[in-house]
Parts: sequence; structure tokens; C-alpha cells
Amino acid sequence: MGTAKTYTGKGYRRQAQGKLMNLRLAQALFDDEWLTERPFEPARNTAQVIEALDFYKRHGVLMVNVSLQGGNSGYSLAVNGIARQNAARYGRGQGLLVSAFRADGSLKPAWLERLENLLRAADQHGMLVCLIYFYQGQDEVFDSTDAIEAAARHITDWLIDRKFRNVIIDVANEWDLQGDVWDHGEYIPQNIAGLVERIRERFQAKRADFTLPIGASTSGNMAYPASLAELCDVVLLHGNGRAPDEKAIRAQRYKEYSRPVLMIEDDNGQETTQRNFARERASGDTLFRLGAGWGYMPWVQAQRFPFHYMPGPSPVFTEQTPIAERDAAYFHAVLDFIASLVLERPPDAGKRRKQ
Repeated sequence: MGTAKTYTGKGYRRQAQGKLMNLRLAQALFDDEWLTERPFEPARNTAQVIEALDFYKRHGVLMVNVSLQGGNSGYSLAVNGIARQNAARYGRGQGLLVSAFRADGSLKPAWLERLENLLRAADQHGMLVCLIYFYQGQDEVFDSTDAIEAAARHITDWLIDRKFRNVIIDVANEWDLQGDVWDHGEYIPQNIAGLVERIRERFQAKRADFTLPIGASTSGNMAYPASLAELCDVVLLHGNGRAPDEKAIRAQRYKEYSRPVLMIEDDNGQETTQRNFARERASGDTLFRLGAGWGYMPWVQAQRFPFHYMPGPSPVFTEQTPIAERDAAYFHAVLDFIASLVLERPPDAGKRRKQ
């Protein structure tokens, strides 16, 4: 990636310069090692994300947000025939094991292969990847806090050694969550500042000729302490459950930190209804106006198992549209909305999705 502002040049609205519209695709590298109920091909899953990048880019999306420990997979007997909890602590048969890291913090080669394929494809499309290191449902896979530190060190060194410059690091997904969701005595949230600093130190220790922006994402409470912001390069926010006016207040406040304010997950209701679509637009408008960008989370489409990364062929839907068709159309409609914010004209209607 170059150093010019985003959305600069022919075809982009002037107001979009310096913004970063993005999609949360936490499951892009997914592999549940305990999944037996349904067949799943991790490499094919990542390949489907790569296949969708062109569609995303043509609609003005410049970053996808992926996780090294997955996210809420939405396992449900009613939806996907899987009845397990969304954490490793429940064990095989009751929980899920989704992690690029072994118990000692070392890296799993198959995960790295998928990650490398995605990072290279994104770079070829002129896109960034926000890479989430740790997820609160999987930090229990580590056998010690030393292993957590080792994991952060190993993956950062891997990025440096391969000179991947198209990455923003999110150290921990919703690091500030309360209520016994983080393990090891809440080591990650209690040491988030130190983790940020030690990750940054790796670039110095390895004498890298580049650095990557580092942040740590909030939960939906959108509370970002100044002490952490001072250590981070970017203020990463989740806006889940917040009204657009609340998001506006927080985004405006955090501009005082002199850091880009970037929303990378925004759950405005998981049902694909016209009411929730209006909330998506209101939230996107707010963060586009006051922040560095907005991140749509296609939860029912691309976060809940099984994952569907390509939007439907049409953005048109009503409350009466059959649910599967409506989910896909809703995804397309949100991408059309993003396009309206950053592009001078809608994406070329003559270009069809790759089948």
C-alpha cells in the first residue's frame, strides 16, 4: 500500500479522501477443529473470501477485518444444526476450537497459508486487512500467559519477515469486555497496553524498514481511555447496539486523541429488515462524517455458520422476500450504500459477479 490518502483519484468523491470503509469478515480464516456435525473446508472458505474481494472493492470497501481466533459462529440447532457454545473452555463436543495458535503460542502452518493467500490477494486489490490477534472465546487455548505473549510475538514477526504492509493490527477483539469472558485472570485486558507496546517493539527488534498501525478494539460501549489511545496508532471501535446519535458523540469526542477513529464492527440488528437497514445507513453516515470510516458486519451472511461472502445479485428486498434471498440482497444493499458514500457514481452495472 502506498502513502497517498485513500479514495484519491478518478471516480471517488472528494469527501471520501482519508476514509476507510470496511467489512467485518471474522471467519475468513475459520477452522473449528472440533467441528464434526457438517463438512467444512477451511481453504475453500478463505478462497471464497478472496473471490468476493473484487465485488467489495468495486463498491468502495478498502479493508476486510479477519480474526486469528474466529468470532461468534452462531452455532444453533435451528439454523445450522450445531448445538455448541461459542468458546473453547467448554471442551470438545460442547465448545469450539478456532485458533491460529497452539497452546504454547506457536503458529499453525495451515492458518498461516490461508492468511498469506488472503493478504496477498488483498494487496493485489489495493486493500487492507485488519488482523485481529486474540478473541475472547479462544484465549483459553493458551496454556499460560507466557504463551499469549509468545503468540503475539510470533505472528508479528511473521508479518515482518514477509513484509506485509497492508495490515492494521487489532490486538484483541473487544478487549474491554466484562463478566468473565477473558481467561488467564483476564490477562489480555489487564495487559492490553503492554501488549501494544511489545508488539510495536518487534519492529524495532527486527530492524524492520516499516511499521504497522496497532490498535485494540472496544466492545459496543465504545469507551476508549486516553491512556490506551496514546499508545495506539488508531482508535478501533465496535458500535454494536448503540444508537447513531450515541456513536456520533463518541466519535466526536475521540477526535481529540489525534488518531484516526475507525469503526470496524457495527451490529445494528441481525435481522435483515428495512428498519435495520435504515440503522445501517444512519450509522454509516455518522462515522463517515465524523470518523475515519465505518465497518459493516454482515452477521447472518458471513459471520454465522455456514458463511456466505458473496452478496446477492440484486439489492432489492422487502419484508416479504424469502429469508435467504433477503439476507443476500440486504448485504448487496449495504454495499451499494457504501458505494454511494465514496464513489462519484454507482458501480458499473455491466460488471457481473464472478459465478
